[in-house]
Amino acid sequence: MYGKEMIMTFFPNRLPKLRFTGFEENWENKTLGELLEFKNGINASKEQYGSGVKFINVLDILSNDFITYDNIVGKVNVDEIIVEKFSVSYGDILFQRSSETREEVGTANVYLDKNKNATFGGFVIRGKKIGDYNPIFFNKLLKTNSARENITSKSGGSTRFNVGQEILSSVNLYFPNLSEQDKIASFLSLVDERIKTQKKIIEQLETLMRANREKIFSQKLRFKDDQGNYFSDWGLTELKNVCFITGGGTPDTQKSEFWNGNIQWFTPTEIKSNSVFKSERTISESGLKNSSAKILPQGSILLTTRATIGEVAIAQEECTTNQGFQSLVVKENCNNIFLFHWIKENKFELIRRANGSTFPEISKSKIELIKISLPSLEEQTKIANFLSSIQEKRETEKQILEKLELQKKFLLANLFV
Repeated sequence: MYGKEMIMTFFPNRLPKLRFTGFEENWENKTLGELLEFKNGINASKEQYGSGVKFINVLDILSNDFITYDNIVGKVNVDEIIVEKFSVSYGDILFQRSSETREEVGTANVYLDKNKNATFGGFVIRGKKIGDYNPIFFNKLLKTNSARENITSKSGGSTRFNVGQEILSSVNLYFPNLSEQDKIASFLSLVDERIKTQKKIIEQLETLMRANREKIFSQKLRFKDDQGNYFSDWGLTELKNVCFITGGGTPDTQKSEFWNGNIQWFTPTEIKSNSVFKSERTISESGLKNSSAKILPQGSILLTTRATIGEVAIAQEECTTNQGFQSLVVKENCNNIFLFHWIKENKFELIRRANGSTFPEISKSKIELIKISLPSLEEQTKIANFLSSIQEKRETEKQILEKLELQKKFLLANLFV
């Protein structure tokens, strides 16, 4: 996919498992202090933030593959002397100084803007470039598991974990010569561009889905029958007339005989995609009989109605849910995929009817009375097929993205020491 110059050969320790042809030299062990000069960031007053020059903070480090002037979020109002003293230029490395978790402390990112310099905040440590390295290679190296372990293992603290300039200076990592660094950096940049393109494809499909769903349910987009005639006008009815609404339940968690059976049992946190197959936990027949959980047929629409309201998925096999749902079993006059997309488009109808401040919830009785404009079953089916075609394309593209990200993970684990 990315070229034919890579050979998959396993090398001894202190050499990567994967190398490009033509590179045979040993990698050299260096401390970060040989390549970077460290400095803590600006500690400004509250009044100074919000205007002035761009300054890099922890969020910029964590939320970008690399940092440029335009994608920096914050600004700080400081004089030119401070800007010069705390300047960040092309190739400099920025580190997260402290974190509530050991996993994030010392997270690094690189500044790759050749046109504009920035500055940096007090929760950041800047590594000013003083040695020879490819900045993109260095950025990727610092994101590998071995580099992260090298940094986090040296961090200190209890409630918050910290790294300082001395700790970062002492971190040892292995570097190839500049030519090999350039090769790896160029290759991984291509991988990143392919992933970026794939994400854009998915975003475009999601935009297309939202636009078509809005047009369909506002009846700006209508479908025709096989003779080329528009279907009859949509009729207004209530949800109770198109589906049965069923709550869920939880068996006694202290009774092991109620659990680990062959009945799928979903919780709201598992509704992360349009379809659900296997639940994280299952219940037994006795668990079903001794709780308010009910068997839902294949094709039921699982609708979350407590705390998080309006998330939906279609059950791909018989299942049950906990009490955080009011699931919809469609009647003969309704297509379940049509109703699924109608809920997606009209989620606000559920949210605005919910009660409760800490944990909002919408009841079965309120859901039943929500009005829905319903076309003929034939038109519902055409709408369902049309939207399903977009959804299936999006799912296919998501699978491609998952494979690309797995490839990237493999490369990061094997192109570096």
